[in-house]
Amino acid sequence: MSTIKENNNRLSSLQLELLKSLKYMASEKQIKEVKSLLRFYFARQLDENIEKIENKKEYSAEVYEKWLENSICNSDI
Repeated sequence: MSTIKENNNRLSSLQLELLKSLKYMASEKQIKEVKSLLRFYFARQLDENIEKIENKKEYSAEVYEKWLENSICNSDI
């Protein structure tokens, strides 16, 4: 995996590559598709990181249900 380095423009090499790619996008549809791909990528990364933390801390559905129950019981509804 390559390391993303900062340059003098304060943009990372990844950001610069994305900007270079934009010149090949001819339509709004393509831009929307790229945005969708990026959202999917970052959502997947978030899910993976959440799962790692859940596994490390041994969180389960029961833990979340207990938190929710305590939250509802302690709220001023």
